[in-house]
Parts: sequence; structure tokens; C-alpha cells
Amino acid sequence: MPLLEAQLWSEGPDRFGDLWHYHALFQYLHTSAFFTSQDRFAYPAPLAVIYAWLYSFGERTHLVFNLLLASSAFLSAALFFHLLRTHRVATRNACALTLTLLLTSYPWHTLYDRGNLELFVYIGLAAGVWAYLRNRPMLAAVLWGCTGALKLYPLVVLLVLLHRKTLWAFVVGACSGAATLLASCWYVGPTVVAAMMGSVHGVAGFLGHYAGSARRSELNQDHTILGAIKEVLSLNMLHLGQNWPHLGMAYEATVLIVAPVIYLRWMRRLPLLNQLCLLLIALELLPPVSYDYTLIHSYLVVGIVTAAYLAAIQRGEVFPQAKTFFAAFAVLATSQTWIELRGMRVNGILKCAALLLICLLLLKIPLTIHLKAEGPATVK
Repeated sequence: MPLLEAQLWSEGPDRFGDLWHYHALFQYLHTSAFFTSQDRFAYPAPLAVIYAWLYSFGERTHLVFNLLLASSAFLSAALFFHLLRTHRVATRNACALTLTLLLTSYPWHTLYDRGNLELFVYIGLAAGVWAYLRNRPMLAAVLWGCTGALKLYPLVVLLVLLHRKTLWAFVVGACSGAATLLASCWYVGPTVVAAMMGSVHGVAGFLGHYAGSARRSELNQDHTILGAIKEVLSLNMLHLGQNWPHLGMAYEATVLIVAPVIYLRWMRRLPLLNQLCLLLIALELLPPVSYDYTLIHSYLVVGIVTAAYLAAIQRGEVFPQAKTFFAAFAVLATSQTWIELRGMRVNGILKCAALLLICLLLLKIPLTIHLKAEGPATVK
């Protein structure tokens, strides 16, 4: 508690490097220098709006961010506890499991330590998942669309709505994302076109800088497929330096070609909940760079799978490979940054392997949970 209190009320840019990284840059907000200076903004315009809102609190920026993070974590834990009790898990066991997840969560600790705005992506995705499970696809689409505009890659989740019955929701979600992007570009300025072009150049520069480099200190917390590849190759290719631009470009091209094929060939035939979980895992596994704080999105998958697991038990059915799934999640929820094998730090590789294992399980195990909302009794 003293450590939490000291962090909660801390002032200045000494902590939370990601939170304060662009603080000096925001003196150029609403000008062309915001996207053209040496330390230009490297994200889409909607995220600049959130940065501007946080910086508007001045010395209380830390407090506002930490209150949002703590509220999100405890609300998620409360909903998970409610899920367990709804399925008649004993109160003592439900408390023990919920507190264990809350207190030993490595991704949440990393998010707190860096002060990264991935927290707002999680809030939007989680709200959308709640709406979708409540049989409100239109609300889920709006939430996912607005959230996707923050960093673009979360828009992938909208694919779960790309079906005949929810096609209009998909369209509304895409329009919500576009409207959020345009409104944010208008706010950031100096013109909508300038902000749009600046966002494109900033994101492209970010991808070129991080996807095309292999810094050993960062690879240990990168759980993407590309990060695992670079970790293995770096052991034998250190003489080539840290910049591998062709590897990053080749990976991005491969993902753009192979991912749609996998989705159309296998994923669209799966139950909708399986599709949703796989798309959430893809947000962490397929980008060129994704550090361990983004693993907070896997907690949404754990909530869905836990609900399906408990529902199967109540129906007297066997939920296959349950222990394997939760063991894989335990790898994601804990840190292996201290493990080193023959000069190779394996935290990122282990988490990449755990994410791939979860994907394989979701391809084989159909998920069904009971809803209390209007509409059908189950979502398959």
C-alpha cells in the first residue's frame, strides 16, 4: 500500500515513460510541426486527443491515469468474480482465484509501470465484448469502431460482425471508426488533410523503426511472431547490426496475404465466440511489434473461455483441454524475463508459443455460453 500510494500521487515525468513521452511535443498541437518535428507523433490522431486530455490535468495526470487503470482492473476483477459466483463456484474459491489474477498480473503491472495508453484500447474492447455477449451487436460495433481508431489494429475485431445477420452492425462499426478518425484529425489540425497525412507518416515511421530493428533489450518483451523470429535470429546475426528493414517488410507482407486466407478458410466456419477470441489473440500475436502490456487483452479471452468452461460443467459435459488452456494463460499472466537459455532470453518466445497454443485450442474447442440478454439463449 505505501508503494501504491507513492506511485499514485507521484508527480512529474520521472515515471511512466510512455505516458510522458510526447509531453514536450504537445506544445505544437494544432500546427504542422506536430507531425513533422524530429520526435513527431507516431500514432493516429484519435490517440493524440486522449494524450491532450490527459496532459490537460497537469500535475494530476498521473493520478487520473492511475485511477482509470485501477478502476478498470478492479471492475474487470469484480465482473470475473460475478461470473464465477453466477456459475455457483464457492465464494472462497472465487475470491482466491480473482485475487490471484488481480495481484499477480504481469501484463497489468507492465502497463502501470510504463503508463501506456493501451489501457484505453482495453477499455473500449472490453466494453464492446460485454455488449456483444449481451446480444447488442450494434453497440459493440460502435465501441469497437471508436476504439479501433486509436491504434487502427483493434479494428480487426469488427470481422466477427461480418456475417449476414450482423452485416449492418459491421458497417456501422466501420463508419464509427472513420468518423472518430476524421473528427480527431479536425481537432488535431492544422487541417484535416494535414493531420491525416501526418498520422499516416507517423504510423509508417513507427512500423519502419520498430519492425525493422532487433534490439535485444526490447525483444525480451515482444511476444509477436516477428519478435520471436528476431530473437532467434539475433543470436547468429549480431554482426549484421540491429537494423533489419527487409525482414520487417517481408513479415508485414506475409501477414497481409496469409491472415485473410486463414480467416476465410478456417475461422469463418467456427462458432462466433471462437472467432471473437481468435481475433483478440491476433491483436497480440500478429502485429510487427507488441510489448507485454498488450497482453491485458488476453484477459477478455480468459473470461469468455471460463464462462464456456463453467457452462459445460453445469451441463454435465466435458470441456476438453481446459488445463492446457489455463496453463498457457498462466504463461501470459506471469513474467519469464529472468529466464535465459544459452544467451537467449525467452520471455517473448514463451509468450508467443502460449498465444499460438491458445489459437490451436480455439480452433478445435467450440465455445458456448448462456446469455441473460434478449434473443437466443446461447451464442455458438
